[in-house]
Amino acid sequence: MKRTVIILKLILVFIILTLVFFSPSCKKEESKKDVTETASVTGIEVDAQKIRKLTGVSFNILKTETIGYTPIHKFYWISIQKRVSNQKVEELADAIIKETIAEKPKTFHSFTIHFFWEDELAETVEKSKCIARATFLPEGGWFKVGRVPIDDYENYKLNCTFLE
Repeated sequence: MKRTVIILKLILVFIILTLVFFSPSCKKEESKKDVTETASVTGIEVDAQKIRKLTGVSFNILKTETIGYTPIHKFYWISIQKRVSNQKVEELADAIIKETIAEKPKTFHSFTIHFFWEDELAETVEKSKCIARATFLPEGGWFKVGRVPIDDYENYKLNCTFLE
């Protein structure tokens, strides 16, 4: 009888400790979901007209998405209205990223921008042919994302890959 009471007490202690340890992680999961949902609703942090004037490139923001809790990744899908040089695409990527950082400093750990020609868009962006992809990552690589501070983005590098 005494042994049964001790075992029941141990089981009760185990259950309480489990709840104490796992309860905060459940709340974190919930807030991860909230951050992603709110970010995709708010979406666009850039002033497209300002960037058009700055770069001379006519473009449209087709889609934007924010993924993650910590680190937070920012994605853009951009259509370019007229053919421009690779250098202009890179300037556009740089301007969009700088504008996003100015609007929400110290928020995003990585940026990826997918570029498309306006006249080659399919019925959905997912079915469209991407012409270029720009990433803005710490030291230019994914391995440092979320592991380095994002105070000033000083060690971040913009890489553009042209797929045409």
